[in-house]
Amino acid sequence: MAVNEILFKELPFRPDHNQVFYIENGYDVDANDFIRRNYFDLKSMFAHIGMDFYYLPYLLREHDIEAKVRYYAPYLSPKLLVTEVRSNAFVPYISDDDIRKNLKPSFVFEGMQDGYGGETKFLQVLLSDIDLTKSESIEGLIRLVAESREAYYYELLRSQAQTYKMQSSSPCLDIDEDSNACRRQMSCPSAAPSVFEEERSEKERRVIRKPKESSSKTGMLGRILRRFGLDEDNSLVESDDYQAPEKTEEELAEEQSLIETAKVLRELRMTVQKLRLEGVSLMAIHEFIDKQEPLSRMVITPDYRIFLPDYNDMEIEMGALPKAIYFLYLRYPEGIVYKHMQDYYNELLNIYRQLRPNTDEARLNLTITKVVNPLGNALNENIARIRKAFVEKFDEHLANNYIITGERGSQYSILLDRELITWEE
Repeated sequence: MAVNEILFKELPFRPDHNQVFYIENGYDVDANDFIRRNYFDLKSMFAHIGMDFYYLPYLLREHDIEAKVRYYAPYLSPKLLVTEVRSNAFVPYISDDDIRKNLKPSFVFEGMQDGYGGETKFLQVLLSDIDLTKSESIEGLIRLVAESREAYYYELLRSQAQTYKMQSSSPCLDIDEDSNACRRQMSCPSAAPSVFEEERSEKERRVIRKPKESSSKTGMLGRILRRFGLDEDNSLVESDDYQAPEKTEEELAEEQSLIETAKVLRELRMTVQKLRLEGVSLMAIHEFIDKQEPLSRMVITPDYRIFLPDYNDMEIEMGALPKAIYFLYLRYPEGIVYKHMQDYYNELLNIYRQLRPNTDEARLNLTITKVVNPLGNALNENIARIRKAFVEKFDEHLANNYIITGERGSQYSILLDRELITWEE
């Protein structure tokens, strides 16, 4: 069976090989009526063979799509709702001009992109190969797609087998062109290990099992190694006599901070997975949103609340400590070097004191001391909480302008133009 292929260039999303799309150039009444009448049956039957069917005009009717669109484009007016994508949305990306002009209603699937900048190849079946008037037309379509995939993979495997056969027939896999000699000899995979190899392996196993003396390493690395029963070479220590030393209060606090940071990032990842638009859905909304995406102004109220008025008056909520750190960074557009945070102790303490006016002074000092300690994790934990506060509300491509970012060892800063920030008295 001949398998048609169709190439797309600069497709604005990376397809999955199990996705099936209906595409056309123009609007074919019969084909669209057929799909609309049988949409749910098509979804179900494609799912039965492990494939996801996408009909672009229905793409943005999925569950929670409005929330997802607003997460990606928080600046959209409440009245501007995305309803429908045209079924010819893919056509401008077809590589060949003749194919693009003469494209007939088709199902394309098994999308494979050549790297990140190359063309995307789809397999194609024509709806004209199916009699849409017959009751078994859906079964015929599913069968045609499945057979096309099977034929494609059969040909692919046959080609790979021929290539492997040609390579394996050579007495040497890697030949030095100058000396006609093998650079390395390949041992037979089925050969039994030599006596020497067996002895060496046994020695290696004994070395690994051998209890090591207590590591002399100190600091975070040493604590992590001791925590998990590892020596300096990261080998497991299997001594029954080994007992982990009791942790100090500082070590316990640091460990808890690392756990909290991981928890914050895990919660954020779960939230983003639910809200983020990806793949073809992301491509689709660009038909409805402005590519020159606006950055919202930021208003900080007298009671220290943070609002983004151009994102439908969205409020960014966070705890007092991450907010104090955020306000400190807002004061320094050039950024702050991580290891120099101690230089900002008094300023950060004063901001935090205003946010927590009823807190004991000793407690305030202790909290800020932990934050500015370059050897601790408190600052990282709170930067993660700041990130979470924004990325929970809208997509990272916009949030990166508002959160604290930077390269390790250099300045951390907030990119937002300070002209967009208003501090209300």
